[in-house]
Amino acid sequence: MIKGTPEYMKVMNRNTVLSLIVKEKSISRAAISNLTNLSKSTVSSIVEELLGENIIREKGEGISTKLGGRKPIELVFNPSAGYIIGIDIGASKSICVICDLSGKILLKEIIQKKNYDNNNYLYQIMQTVKEMAARLNTEDKLIGIGVGIPGTVDIENGIALFVPKLDWVDYPIRDVLRIEFGLDVFIDNDVNMAVYGEKWLGVGKEYNNFVFISIGDGIGSGIIIDNKIYRGHNYTGGEIGYLVLSKDALETERYTPDAYGYFESVASGSAIERKFGISCKEVFEKASHNDIECIEAVNEMTEYLGMGIANIVSVLSPQAVIIGGGVSKAGLGLLLSIRKEVSRLTPVKTEIVLSELEENAGVMGCVGSVLANKYGISFY
Repeated sequence: MIKGTPEYMKVMNRNTVLSLIVKEKSISRAAISNLTNLSKSTVSSIVEELLGENIIREKGEGISTKLGGRKPIELVFNPSAGYIIGIDIGASKSICVICDLSGKILLKEIIQKKNYDNNNYLYQIMQTVKEMAARLNTEDKLIGIGVGIPGTVDIENGIALFVPKLDWVDYPIRDVLRIEFGLDVFIDNDVNMAVYGEKWLGVGKEYNNFVFISIGDGIGSGIIIDNKIYRGHNYTGGEIGYLVLSKDALETERYTPDAYGYFESVASGSAIERKFGISCKEVFEKASHNDIECIEAVNEMTEYLGMGIANIVSVLSPQAVIIGGGVSKAGLGLLLSIRKEVSRLTPVKTEIVLSELEENAGVMGCVGSVLANKYGISFY
């Protein structure tokens, strides 16, 4: 679609009206016209179209003005007009949800990767999603699928370019899912999806510029600059797992599948698990019960995290850094330690906070990406 054409302007006006209805939750036609500077006839035409598609509905009468007169009819978004599948594919587990259009989770399933080899993993995910849709009896009202992928993704062509933990190289995952489900599919890097989830439903709503850092089996980040995801050249922006924090890193063994990733090799959950042979969660629990060795390991991890985050803050100067991923479940103690370390290493000030969405950040971003692409709804 060519910018500036009547067709383009019609789509943009429709998106503007629908986004405003979603944002305001309840609003009259007159208020839409006033806030958007669109003519009343244009607003009326768009509203009738949206009502006909059942995307919005009339709620009833609103509050009349001080001058009296007829009370306006309020318009609200209709979250039950359709349903969305969100799939957050991870190296150790995948989270699948079916949501209504408001982002309310109606059904959620978690698939553990350890139970399947790489060839059967995606097949099991697809089967699980089909079973979920059948249970909810929503097959005929599904509008799309959003998918987060733990690697480098070409979002334009729907290709997983490089996902070493799943042995995917130039894998046409969008086409595979389209053929399997007969739905529109929207893919992105898993951490970018988490950024989208935070911006839509989490603490990211408060910021125009922030970095979301996911600390789990690996380490990755998603970056929002002026309310837009920064992807970088070749879609590799935010790959902070490759950060090199010292000269010693050049001689340090890497434990990542692609033989890079010093930061990930020393500061991720898998780094602690590799050292102790137990889960990262268990190490943090033992540290909280004064296990000296575990306390030292957690402190070392925090120091590395502080170094990496201080570098990111110094380069980007974001309003906030949001910490998510499995390791973030360690809670306030970890957060305070990271804040202290970052403030020691850089004079650049930024807020450092924990994700409120926790493990759902990525999968809710997947759902939000479908809303944005199908309906043009902006959450910014």
